[in-house]
Amino acid sequence: MEIIRGTTPILIFTFSEVNVSDITVAVLTIKQNGTTILTKDLEDATTAAHTISWQLSQTDTLSLNCWTANVFCDWKLANGVRGASSPFNIGVVSSGVSEVI
Repeated sequence: MEIIRGTTPILIFTFSEVNVSDITVAVLTIKQNGTTILTKDLEDATTAAHTISWQLSQTDTLSLNCWTANVFCDWKLANGVRGASSPFNIGVVSSGVSEVI
């Protein structure tokens, strides 16, 4: 999978052992070269029984440079238990368009 700059992809995280309705805080983080480029909160997400998904905007993806991004989700349950997804790398590529309107 890769993110194409200037598009609006959806990043979906599946929680097999956690009911998403018990999550009170969730943060999507995208880093490049060790620097946080983008964060989105639970309020920015769409949730279902076992998934949280964030749709990135055109502005979000244009803020990424054309190289690998490190993506992960941190979360906290109502009872205070915290967790995080395993970080994964995703390529960021140019749309091939010189100007996006």
